[in-house]
Amino acid sequence: MSLVVFPFKSEDLRVVSANLTIAARHERVEEVWAVAAAEGSSMAEVASAAEQVAVITGTQVSVFAQDRLGTYRSGKGDGMNTAIRLAAERGFDRTHFYDADITNFDGSWIEGAERAADRGYGVVRHRFPRAATDAMITWMVTRPGLAILYADTFLPRLGQPLGGELLLSAAAVENLAADPFVRARSDWGVDTVITHATSTMGLGIYEHNAADGKRHALYGSLAEIEEMLLECLDAVSSLQGRPGPSKAAVFDSDPPAEVPVDLKETVAYDLTATRASVAESPDSREKAVLAWLGVDPEAPLTIDAEVWSWLYPRLLDGFRLDDEAWRAAAFRLWVERVTHYTTHWVPLGYDIAMSHLEATIHDFEGH
Repeated sequence: MSLVVFPFKSEDLRVVSANLTIAARHERVEEVWAVAAAEGSSMAEVASAAEQVAVITGTQVSVFAQDRLGTYRSGKGDGMNTAIRLAAERGFDRTHFYDADITNFDGSWIEGAERAADRGYGVVRHRFPRAATDAMITWMVTRPGLAILYADTFLPRLGQPLGGELLLSAAAVENLAADPFVRARSDWGVDTVITHATSTMGLGIYEHNAADGKRHALYGSLAEIEEMLLECLDAVSSLQGRPGPSKAAVFDSDPPAEVPVDLKETVAYDLTATRASVAESPDSREKAVLAWLGVDPEAPLTIDAEVWSWLYPRLLDGFRLDDEAWRAAAFRLWVERVTHYTTHWVPLGYDIAMSHLEATIHDFEGH
């Protein structure tokens, strides 16, 4: 039987309760866990809701706090690794992970993953259509990094390498629980290192397409996800020198489906507020980092795909998560890349913009 895990912090209680209920009602699910962040979580409220869900569905629903396991900032990684360790101890056949804030979660997510696992895949990842201005860390940082480090493998082709929605077989869970590199990644970088780690296990990976998309709260200024950006960048950088999947590794995916019309029209962030977040001139230490990267710190920044193609590998090599100047420079450069794409490609239409993004990944593979 299967376990479903929802890591959470402070979410809309109605959404979390609905998702717990959907998972608990699925015929393949034996238990449901909600793993609370160390600080700022709505654990008491979720625990109360979980009790009601358990009574209604007859399925065991547990709510508990994550342990401090890693060496980075305590965040999502500690939550996932806590569940992975406990799931390995309990010996579940399959363990699902889903973000707690998905507003359109339904049983098809679970069923789609289970059916792929029935066909022998040890890891099932969910991919889904996104707005043209959504997933800017994935498009500008994670997928380019995987393309540089693991060209000619399936890793750059993964649609959602930062996705928190996946199924892990018992073997995958055991391997992850025993991996100190994965366990150390206690922050937002956990999705990146799990993506890499599972690609090397030889268990077979499948991407299930959730065709309606993943509906969740979007952003105001991209400054709201600055920490996520920096931790994901650091996680990609930490993969340098680590082996990737063999060229014979088994990977397959659902065929693409038509993108919902509303997603093609969705604006995922506030452009004006985002530009304001980097309006202040860099200080002397940030200027030194920019100069090291080959960027004139006194000139206006224009970062199109061509500039990003030579700049990003240098950023990947030099980035230091614990250095404020590097953090500031990385955020500024990423914002300038994202806003250039938003103003130059997105107005040309959804399909053209997405084709441009996909083409940049192929360019990075040939770097």
